Amino acid sequence: MHRLIAALMAALFIAAPVAANAQITQSGPSYAAGPADSGDAQIHGRILSFDGAYNVQVRDEKGYVDNVQLHQGTIINPTGLTLAPGMVVSIMGYNAGSYFAANQIDTPYTFYGGYPYYSGHPWNYYGAGVSLGFFFGNAGWWHGGGFVGPYHYAGGARIYNNVRVNTFYRGGTFQGRNYVAPHAMGGYDVHAPHADYHGRGGGEHGNRH
Repeated sequence: MHRLIAALMAALFIAAPVAANAQITQSGPSYAAGPADSGDAQIHGRILSFDGAYNVQVRDEKGYVDNVQLHQGTIINPTGLTLAPGMVVSIMGYNAGSYFAANQIDTPYTFYGGYPYYSGHPWNYYGAGVSLGFFFGNAGWWHGGGFVGPYHYAGGARIYNNVRVNTFYRGGTFQGRNYVAPHAMGGYDVHAPHADYHGRGGGEHGNRH
């Protein structure tokens, strides 16, 4: 009997680390909730909040709340769009630990008369109750899947087997891992406490906070 109890206790001690590790691997990324990971990635989700400058919170398609930071020169498509809570976004960038650094933010919206529309309606016509699958069912606007698989560097950009990064990042420069697009290419320009979007062709237009 004592041997049986001892054997059961030993099995529990052995199984505990395995269970803990399994729980860790199922946790979210470090910019949401869970252990740190690294590398380039893509977030699909809906904006919860935006401070009008650098900080965005996004509830992603896995249910996590991601802390996202823009930087000078982050590309936002379409050019001139003012980010707002409720908008659906696809964000390309990398895990910077406590936040996700955004190099490019794509949305499914199109401007008509200076206002963003989706599929013939004002963007907010499709409320938060609409599934993200409704927007991501068509990959035409968000560049397909995330950055996965082996890669190598070319011209300051990572080149992946299934995603050619410098196809998207053109006309700017890399500063570390941040891609900085010039104003003429739609780069994001932040002058705290205001944020400007600069249109293509060198002239400023769009919205000012």
